[in-house]
Amino acid sequence: METAALVIGSFAVVMSATTINVAIAPMMRDLAISHHLAQQFSSVFLGMTVVCAPLAAWIADRFGAWWVFRALLLLYVLVSLLAGVSDSFSAMLIARGLQGLCAGIIQPLSLFLILESALPEKQGRTMSMFGLGVVMAPALGPTLAGFVVELFGWRYTFWLGVPPALIALGLVAWARPVDLHQRVGQGRLDLPGLVLLACLVAVVFAWPPLLAYSTWLAAVLVVAWLLLLVVFWHQQERSEEPLIAPKLFRYPRFLSGILVTVAYGAGMYGSIFLVPLLLQDGLGESAVTTGNLMLLGGLALALSIQMAGQLVDRFSPRLVVMIGLACFAFSCLLLALPASLGLIALGIVLGRIGLGMIIPSLYTAMVRAVPDELLRRGTVVTTLLRQAGGALGITMIGVLLASLSAANLKGWSALPAGSAPYSVIFAMLGLLFLWALRTSRRLN
Repeated sequence: METAALVIGSFAVVMSATTINVAIAPMMRDLAISHHLAQQFSSVFLGMTVVCAPLAAWIADRFGAWWVFRALLLLYVLVSLLAGVSDSFSAMLIARGLQGLCAGIIQPLSLFLILESALPEKQGRTMSMFGLGVVMAPALGPTLAGFVVELFGWRYTFWLGVPPALIALGLVAWARPVDLHQRVGQGRLDLPGLVLLACLVAVVFAWPPLLAYSTWLAAVLVVAWLLLLVVFWHQQERSEEPLIAPKLFRYPRFLSGILVTVAYGAGMYGSIFLVPLLLQDGLGESAVTTGNLMLLGGLALALSIQMAGQLVDRFSPRLVVMIGLACFAFSCLLLALPASLGLIALGIVLGRIGLGMIIPSLYTAMVRAVPDELLRRGTVVTTLLRQAGGALGITMIGVLLASLSAANLKGWSALPAGSAPYSVIFAMLGLLFLWALRTSRRLN
């Protein structure tokens, strides 16, 4: 019952990452705000998940993991309800930030609580259950939000995560779980590291509008970001209580898993963002057709996650990861050449099968690569970099899409002119996953 509470709670908070995407267009009309301002709802949420993920281990050791889980779920419910009835853009933006804070901490918190109670021979199936929360939620979010926007209005998309969050709170109250991990409490929060991490994330989201204003200033910002990244890394190495525990990166198999995790985050969030745009903007398909194809992909995702958990317990996690990466890379090829709706549907299904097979096997391989005393720190870094990969991926995809759309790609291929920018980006995503496929060979 504790595992069910953790999975459902993760599902509730992670789903908020993508439900708002469907509400952006009607929100712009009702609140009379620009697209750039409305897009801050997604940026603030993703940014807060990245910044707050490292806090999970520290706050769990200080106050107890299950107490933190309950408190954050309750906070999520309250801010979601208030955001849905608010008429203030600023208040709703603050609520999105608090939703991101809850999602950023609850994801790694749930992961290490599940792993600490799982038997070694059942880690794969346990990870597949967790995958239902963190992978199914952002995939199903836009579909569910579409129905809510159509039937009730965009404000109620804030409430979509409330019912599963309340169910999770009820299960926790019923089970009354106890922390197995000894509470430490005396560790100090690495506040300088947290500030540097927040600056790194802020620069990522500030880069696209600056690029539209001045290419030179954007180039300077890239150099500044890289220098800031070096400063952050050195600060983490010197800190007595670092946010991300640099010694984790001394384990080669964990490092390989981290590289695959970043690519996974970019591919998962990037494809969720791109596929509806390809269908509706690039190919002129209806919202109904788009929703049906995304729902088909969601069903394939759910089945593949369950199948992957059983395969990991029987075979090598590395083999399952490689199969998943290969499926997603091939799906990108199909989506880069959208010759027919049937091939697009096949590409969506294959991509979701690939994503579903990666998470349980990748996390199992990474858990086995680090000692038990670093388990909580390892899950924090894994969540942080998956979300960071998603944030970087969406940022870069947005910039590329704007640049390619502005360029004249008519005649670039025999495909419809509107789909040409998407074809280029899907081809690049496919190459990224082929690189990740090569990297994954070093996993156990």
